[in-house]
Amino acid sequence: MENQIIIEKGNQGENDEILYKKKLYENRSNIEYLVNIFGNDACEGIEIINPTTKLPYASIEQIKKAPSGSKADVIILFKHTNVMRYPSMKSLRGAKPSILNHTPRSANVFQTTLQPCIGELDLLAKEYINNRKNKIMNERRKVVFGEDIEFRDMKSFHDEKIKTSFIKMLSYFIFTGTGKKLSPIECDSILVINKDGSLKFIDCGSDEKKMNYVETIIEQCRISFRPKGMPKKIVDDCLPWIYTDDVNGKQCGSIHVRL
Repeated sequence: MENQIIIEKGNQGENDEILYKKKLYENRSNIEYLVNIFGNDACEGIEIINPTTKLPYASIEQIKKAPSGSKADVIILFKHTNVMRYPSMKSLRGAKPSILNHTPRSANVFQTTLQPCIGELDLLAKEYINNRKNKIMNERRKVVFGEDIEFRDMKSFHDEKIKTSFIKMLSYFIFTGTGKKLSPIECDSILVINKDGSLKFIDCGSDEKKMNYVETIIEQCRISFRPKGMPKKIVDDCLPWIYTDDVNGKQCGSIHVRL
């Protein structure tokens, strides 16, 4: 049946989201397959739930990409416990997965939920801009810092206050919401699609587990501040993150983070 699953459009991550939801649907009664991924909670099988109707999908053809703004890419009902889990799917088979899409400092979340972190994030942005503008050498890689800077290569990585604020920011964007608002379907776990096609389920069902998960990935995080996502009118709240790109002359100031 796997040969019948054809994904024609979208990038690798989007393709894999749909492909592996369909694989889970096809294997929803394959106990050995499921327990290997999810543990004993899947010992009586699962249902793949339509996030719009909150009902199990009636056919594989109904399975689509998650709704816009949803942090959970799929809803899984474990029959054994009658508990629903809400994983975000992260594919490692293509380009590095994005965990924070181009968001300016003026975004609502930085003025509300993440406002207590803004001072430390400003210091992070200041270091990033200085590294780019002054063509600072990345000592680990022995090259000048480019657009994407690995967090572990920044001095900010060793500042506990900045590091904690960075972790809180990533936790919000991975599990809770976007720059504009809270997600209609928040995420409580991660479903990793490995390069070999195998799946790994990571339970993030508590605030502590969410923070612990983020701590395991921050050394892999690549930070950039880009022109994409910038508001048409630049307001004062944007300014601490803004610099002008030497190549194209565009104003950059939307934070973007990839694994």
